[in-house]
Amino acid sequence: MELVLIGSGNIATVLGKAFYERGISIKQVYSQNLSHAQHLASQIEALAVDQLSAISPKADAYIIAVSDPAIAPIAASLELGDQLLVHTAGSVSQDVLSKASSNYGVFWPMKMIRKGQDGVGAVQVIIDGSSHSNKSFLSNLARLIGAKVAFADNDQREKLHLMAVVCSNFTNHLYHLAADYCKKNHLDVGLLYAIISQTAEGIQGMDPAKTQAGPAFRGDFETMEKHLKLLQEEPVLLDFYRQFSKSIQDKNREEGQ
Repeated sequence: MELVLIGSGNIATVLGKAFYERGISIKQVYSQNLSHAQHLASQIEALAVDQLSAISPKADAYIIAVSDPAIAPIAASLELGDQLLVHTAGSVSQDVLSKASSNYGVFWPMKMIRKGQDGVGAVQVIIDGSSHSNKSFLSNLARLIGAKVAFADNDQREKLHLMAVVCSNFTNHLYHLAADYCKKNHLDVGLLYAIISQTAEGIQGMDPAKTQAGPAFRGDFETMEKHLKLLQEEPVLLDFYRQFSKSIQDKNREEGQ
């Protein structure tokens, strides 16, 4: 099997290394910045190119792993006939690839990925394709790197991406704010790691409504007032606290908790 990677950033780097380690040949790595392409290519025994016209017409699949806005312009510059072309984005329709090839799809790792991480790790890859055979090929490719596989069409994937942002990016921002607060108040943020893990593990296989806790859930207004006073000099956290507390209370009333 031979692949061409179009991109040299976070996802291209981590996927490229994962494929290479599983014995999958990476024929070429493309980037507008040749040095970036060369850096990744040197690690996976691939040829670096910085012109889309230099991309080989003969590979088993072409993977566009670039920023979301760059996918359509790159696809518009490719003419791959019936070679399989996929992108790795959650919120971009697979149809943007349809003019570049008659065979196309999506290979979206639903995970925050950074170049420096050690392997792809545990990951759910969301698959779509313009045909059953494309979906089958991409599913096998995902399983080769140890990923779990799920299928979602354009509409489903767009909504999944939105909820991935809510569950991952938004919560990570809260962790960021919490870490800043701890640092400012000479607290060890590491003491929160256990409860963070416990919360994430607790909702797996269970309705999150059944695991909700805290002063807003209990109607403990005395504790909530103490918290609000402690946040008087933290306007962003104060706003979050008020909004989330109100949402929890509203949800309790709505569901008759």
